[in-house]
Amino acid sequence: MSTVNPPQAKAFRHALNGLPATRSLRGAILALATLGPLGSAGCLVLKAQHDDLAAKVSKVEQSTLSSSASLDEKLAEADRKLAELQSKLDQAETLLRGSQAGIGARMSTVEGEVAELRGAAENAELVSSTSQQAQQELRAEVDTRLRTLEEKLNEATNIPEGKDELWGEAERQLQRKNYKLSRQLWRTVISRYPGDPKLPEANFKVGLTFFSERDYKSALGQFYRIIQDYADDPIVSDALYYSGLGFAKLGQCKNAIAYFEALIRPKSGASAQYQKAARDQIDILKKDNGDLCFDREDVNAGAAAKRGVQESESKAPAAAPTRAPTRRK
Repeated sequence: MSTVNPPQAKAFRHALNGLPATRSLRGAILALATLGPLGSAGCLVLKAQHDDLAAKVSKVEQSTLSSSASLDEKLAEADRKLAELQSKLDQAETLLRGSQAGIGARMSTVEGEVAELRGAAENAELVSSTSQQAQQELRAEVDTRLRTLEEKLNEATNIPEGKDELWGEAERQLQRKNYKLSRQLWRTVISRYPGDPKLPEANFKVGLTFFSERDYKSALGQFYRIIQDYADDPIVSDALYYSGLGFAKLGQCKNAIAYFEALIRPKSGASAQYQKAARDQIDILKKDNGDLCFDREDVNAGAAAKRGVQESESKAPAAAPTRAPTRRK
């Protein structure tokens, strides 16, 4: 085989530079083939070798094309699966958001039911306190009767027979701060005259004796009964106002404010004096820095008053007679 002279090598390099990179090998062979006539003695590559090399190049190209097509198919399949995965993720996110919204709504419902149950329980506790106090006083009264029949007989003879006299004596004992005796006389009025128009006021006086003794829970139970049983009577304004005072005395300011606000709501039927007094009490409680109120951090506080006020609103007539506040020193 002959050597390549410099002009032939230069022509060969020129031919290679003009070919695309992807076909450099095949182009090189073809360039060598074209340079054959330039040799001075014989050819650079035998024809058989040329054909074999061309076949190998063609095989490599076919393999490359096949691999490229297979790779394209795999990429397309990967894109398809990625799109399916994204769709499923979007669906899962939508379901998750819906579940969170549903859970939030159910939790809100549960919190409302818990607050309502708490209000019912607190009011039941107040009523129970009144009942327990009444039972204790009844047992004490029975014990007193058993110990000294004569003393009981004397006490019985001191109870006036007429309704007006009985009412007047109960009032006198209340003014003298003989709260227990006054309460017994008011209960005598209630038991003797169950259908009397002044029965709601007599029940309020019973609660007032508890309040005056600073037995605020028993007083609140009695006032709550009045709100339930005599919602259309003007005495409800007294019960609402003293309920607010009683809760304030216990440090339950949210309950207290709710009862005071019930007095200043539209069509409450409360007198101007009661409405002014209620506003004054609200201002005092809202300005408190912790000396009076112990329920500021309790998120469910106020449930008892909310229930009591709702009952007074649902049972009360559209317009009720006004009533001036009952003054206590």
